[in-house]
Amino acid sequence: MCVLPSGIHVGRSNVKVVAERRLPEIRQFLISLFNSADEIAHSDLVYTFFHPLLRDQQEADINSAKVKGTPAPMEDGQPPQVGGKIKISMQYHRDTLIVMIHHVLSLPNTPGGQPPNTYVKVYLKPDSSKATKRKTKVVRKNCNPSFMETLEYRLPLEYIQKKVLQVTIWSHDSLQENAFLGGVELPLAEIDLRRETIQWYQLGYLSRV
Repeated sequence: MCVLPSGIHVGRSNVKVVAERRLPEIRQFLISLFNSADEIAHSDLVYTFFHPLLRDQQEADINSAKVKGTPAPMEDGQPPQVGGKIKISMQYHRDTLIVMIHHVLSLPNTPGGQPPNTYVKVYLKPDSSKATKRKTKVVRKNCNPSFMETLEYRLPLEYIQKKVLQVTIWSHDSLQENAFLGGVELPLAEIDLRRETIQWYQLGYLSRV
């Protein structure tokens, strides 16, 4: 893999000149990085570095009052575009189901053509009372957001194994209805929750969200 040279020291007046001179080297380094083996190019370190970190993001309150406008056009109750994938890890440990939302890749733009203000919502279905609702913070204007957030359910394992983990991705909009961007449902009885599992899941349409 291409390595960037180091040890260059410049004064403030030369920063722009040196930056322009190093641009081809940086471009070559990035091409080399993203063409590396999957365990390097798609590692958590690379995703976290190139995606906005939570401490640098503006937080949005997804519970704030909204002035409801006309929702974006839907087909059969679904948005025009749904896609991407999500990386999730989970484990039942110390009487608690721990769900880690890592990253989301390749989300579609909103119906208005803008990158989504993304957040993730999680339920243990069925749940008519919505008592198991959990959600992440909002990552603004990003089709490839990183969350690195832990959502927890302190419930008996026997109860959790009868549930389906529903994970949905939404775009927060303070003026209109939040836009559904995709989701996945995971029957927990089919997963060995006593061991940590880490996996990418394809996002798609859900019959009910």
